[in-house]
Amino acid sequence: MAIREKRKVLVGDDAGLIITQCAEALEAVGYTVSGAESGERVLERLREESFDLVLLDYRLPDIDGFEVFTRARALQPDLAFVLITAYGTTDVIDDATELGFTTVLLKPFTRGQLRGAVENALVARG
Repeated sequence: MAIREKRKVLVGDDAGLIITQCAEALEAVGYTVSGAESGERVLERLREESFDLVLLDYRLPDIDGFEVFTRARALQPDLAFVLITAYGTTDVIDDATELGFTTVLLKPFTRGQLRGAVENALVARG
């Protein structure tokens, strides 16, 4: 899938390896990627600059992903969100969808799954 303009993605995950892997996969196809290893840091980054999409872990060390999502929406209402989680229970997936996440990406995921989820979320955002 071709990217017409450079899009900015923020990866909020407490695992540095996930941030690195997401950055490598997305930067290879033209995205600009930044990382944040806590919910508070995600919110700080969103106060500092705008992004097109946030890949957000469900379980963060300080604030859960759903609370970060709610606060982030107040900062940047037009953001696209993809929940990334190893806790893909039906309740988590249903709650994420109800809150407004475009999709839920279950860990471990492939580069192709990641890129597809990001592209689909950006297209859905408009």
